[in-house]
Amino acid sequence: MIVFDVDGTLIGGEHSDWESFDGAFQEAAGFPFGRDFFTGAPEITARAIVYRALAAGGVTDLEGVERAMQAAYLRRLRAAHVAQPEAFRPTEGAVELLADLRARGIPFAIATGDWRESIQFKLASAGVDVAGVPLATASDFTRRSEIIAAAVRLGGGSLAAAVYVGDGPWDFRACQTLGIRFIGVGARRELLRQEGATHLLAHLEPEGFWAAYHSLPKAIPAL
Repeated sequence: MIVFDVDGTLIGGEHSDWESFDGAFQEAAGFPFGRDFFTGAPEITARAIVYRALAAGGVTDLEGVERAMQAAYLRRLRAAHVAQPEAFRPTEGAVELLADLRARGIPFAIATGDWRESIQFKLASAGVDVAGVPLATASDFTRRSEIIAAAVRLGGGSLAAAVYVGDGPWDFRACQTLGIRFIGVGARRELLRQEGATHLLAHLEPEGFWAAYHSLPKAIPAL
């Protein structure tokens, strides 16, 4: 089973995405993220980020503010898409790779640190068809490792046989914890290399992806 991250992996538009996210948090919480808030953040998922920031700000109604932020975030994403219809677009090779997986009958799933409604909107805006694909999100879990494990379960796979495809050091660390093999892709390849990732791609063009996939070890031990 192959499990994909979304932002920075299957779709681009991270500038519009983070701008919408930051604005939505300030709107819902009443204060912005601190200047150094993301430095050394232990978890990069929407829920983990929001809960950590709210706790630091002395806010106790975590779930209430999270719901308000989800609505504000989705509204801002929609506005960004109206202002720039190509704000969210597939990364190079992503659509072709998913079509190739379907043609080969290879199961795949989505595991994202975003919330369910906002990630579905961004995928639809980018024209990435994931209808019927198992999807695990930060709407249900806080930790990325939990999200990835849930996606594998939803897809009927096993952790030992799974491969995760992501773009962030946080993706790689979660996979190390779970014992899932990892393929890194996108603009953060140097950061991933520094973390210890060895199978790295500039983009998801199928031929290069399968070369990386077949060079992976059979399995890696969980830490």
